[in-house]
Amino acid sequence: MKKIKNITQLNVEIARLKVKVKDQEKVLRSDLIEIKESLKPVNLLVSGLSSVTGVNITSNEFLKDGLAYGLALLFQRFIIKSESKIEHKLSVFVETVIEKIKKIMEKFNSSGEKKSERMEDNIPSS
Repeated sequence: MKKIKNITQLNVEIARLKVKVKDQEKVLRSDLIEIKESLKPVNLLVSGLSSVTGVNITSNEFLKDGLAYGLALLFQRFIIKSESKIEHKLSVFVETVIEKIKKIMEKFNSSGEKKSERMEDNIPSS
């Protein structure tokens, strides 16, 4: 601190100190607001849970993680339902294709049997 030699230096120093006091008051107010916020029951509960579980549960983090978990669960349920529907439709399709192939094979077998019967009828017996 310099020595003040005249009234103008004194006024300048007073003005500087007033600015410094206002800055310190702002800092104190913000600190007080933070203390009040941290002493709210919800925040005490959240910090207690965070310290017990070891998981950082702040309102923003909790909301983000909750939304991410909820969306993942929703997509998982949707995919499982879609998977079962697609599996059912696919199995029905495969069964119908197999039935059609069986019918075609039966037609070929029955026409083949008729040809072989006609051939046997045309073969002279000895």
